[in-house]
Amino acid sequence: MPDDQQTGNVVNGGDVPCSAPPQQKLEEDDEGYVHPDTATLFDAFPFMRHFPIFGTAVVPFGPKCTMSLGVVYILSKGLARTLLNASRYAMFMKKYGVTTAVYQRISGIGSMGFSIKPLTAILSDTFAFFGYTKRWYMAVSCVAGAVCAVVYGLLPFKSSSAGIAGGMIFISVFCIANIDVLSEGHYSRLIKRHPVPGADLISWIWALIMVGAIIASAIQGPLSDLGRPTVGIFISAGLQAFCMLFFIFNWYGEKKNLVERKEDYLFLLKEAQMRGTDSEPIKEGVLGYDSTTNKSKSAAPYPEPFAQNGGNELVSCVELDHDEIECDFVATTCMCGIFGVNKEVIFRNVSIAVYGVIMTAGVIALTVLNITGSTYELLYGCIGISLILCVTGFLCIPITIMKANFFGWFQQVSYILISGGTDNFYMSDAACLPDGPHFTQTFYNTVGSVIGNAAGLIGVYMFARVFSKQSYRVTLACTILVQVLASVFDIIMVQRWNLYIGIPDHAMYIMGDAIVYEVCYMLNYMPLNMLISRLCPKGCESTMFAILASFSNMGSSTSSTIGAILMETVWPLSSSPPCDFSNLRWLLIVGHLITPLIAIPAVFVLIPGTRICDPIDPRDVEAQSIFQTWLNKFTATSDTHAKPQCKSLPDSEEKQ
Repeated sequence: MPDDQQTGNVVNGGDVPCSAPPQQKLEEDDEGYVHPDTATLFDAFPFMRHFPIFGTAVVPFGPKCTMSLGVVYILSKGLARTLLNASRYAMFMKKYGVTTAVYQRISGIGSMGFSIKPLTAILSDTFAFFGYTKRWYMAVSCVAGAVCAVVYGLLPFKSSSAGIAGGMIFISVFCIANIDVLSEGHYSRLIKRHPVPGADLISWIWALIMVGAIIASAIQGPLSDLGRPTVGIFISAGLQAFCMLFFIFNWYGEKKNLVERKEDYLFLLKEAQMRGTDSEPIKEGVLGYDSTTNKSKSAAPYPEPFAQNGGNELVSCVELDHDEIECDFVATTCMCGIFGVNKEVIFRNVSIAVYGVIMTAGVIALTVLNITGSTYELLYGCIGISLILCVTGFLCIPITIMKANFFGWFQQVSYILISGGTDNFYMSDAACLPDGPHFTQTFYNTVGSVIGNAAGLIGVYMFARVFSKQSYRVTLACTILVQVLASVFDIIMVQRWNLYIGIPDHAMYIMGDAIVYEVCYMLNYMPLNMLISRLCPKGCESTMFAILASFSNMGSSTSSTIGAILMETVWPLSSSPPCDFSNLRWLLIVGHLITPLIAIPAVFVLIPGTRICDPIDPRDVEAQSIFQTWLNKFTATSDTHAKPQCKSLPDSEEKQ
């Protein structure tokens, strides 16, 4: 028997449920697919299988892909992004000399770069660049992000540079977001085939992101105190450029676009055949194809322990043999073959693409308003853009997916960000605030961030080992409640009550916001990340993941915008001597204690009641939106994708 059959090869992207194929096992009683490179690694280094999180994540995905994902994330989203974000206070408040309100606006621009990534996702899913839908887009993003970071670091230190610097941060973070969303699209396909270890893969990625953030905080804080924040900015540029090597050599292991499109079509073909039968595939066994005998066969039902652990709803049981499937796909190209056009993907997901364009336009408009708009222009624009995105989302996105999408946005909006006020309160000097905490940037951006990110690692580990077996609703509701309670520590420090009971400012900050908030943030974010991975439909993983994740990031940007509006109108703050932070307590009470509680009942209305480790009903994932259904009726067709010319499956399989 060939080696690939012994290790239980999986149809790449063909996600037809079936019984477990022949496989190579780590131990006699272990079940599940084992990547052949993983088996080799564990034979050479047996201790690696006991490495926390990585030892489980590497089993089905392989060491090369798992390590490449981890290294790219630690360098780009961990180190490079944190270096840029940690430099903002020193650059804008100290070097450019902007006001607190302007700094609050600029703070939201960094997250807006992650909200615009549907633009790249739509382009990558529709136009394959040199034969790949992700690889070369990520390579170009590495170069562009590095260039923008260099420009940001070279700008003259004067107030007129603030707007240009905000734009450079936005573009550089947008390039990091491109790498993020295309990597998410790649591992989303992997998680669909292996949903049970999927939580470990996401935990592995986020653990390394937190490690990168710890290292970046340790670098940027002292540099800012020394008056050299640009050094960290240039390091960020170098790290972004270095990540390009992973995509030049394709260490992610991404397959060519034409191969993935064939696999997606095979899945859709078999799904259509199963819908035409009276059988229940998941419960009664599903159709399989035996490539050795050219005969169809019915797979056995799932074994009981497998079903109890969540099942693998998208594992295929056969090697995709193109000589037997014989799908004659016509590869449409343009610009002398540089780009391949995936017509069937865009036709099948017109409504998703339309919404991605609408969201991109909304984010760009909100970014421009943050930089150039007046207070009331920003207020009206924020309300209008939010309403448009929410209404069009429920029209263009399937209802189950949009509910999760809306919750991610609503949860972020309900927790009003006021970092412009809190950052200035904690780091104001004695001339500005005589009785303030007077944190140095080394402590605030380094010690506090290191402790906070270390606490975030605890949250990642708790998700992988404890909460991954709980329901989405329980996990999200509990963490929102604890996150709200952690905000009490900020109020205590603003009111200076901690000094009356003898607790120093540094100790109070570390015990409260730095630790509790970060643990809760990770326990709150990662279930949504896992849910998004499960909800991405076939063929447009990057686009849907970008829309879902970007809508949540859009909520964070909107929250920061609301905070800026409140600080400019209702509860103004002053960061010029003599400073006035008397209204900061009201911003904290309303934005961190009262409004976030609204998200708790929304959990039980918008989020599925299934466990995190359980599969999502494929009918919910592949359901059509209201706009797509109307479009199908308008065009008088029952199929939303352009079918390639393909031979039918064998007669015996077609009868089944």
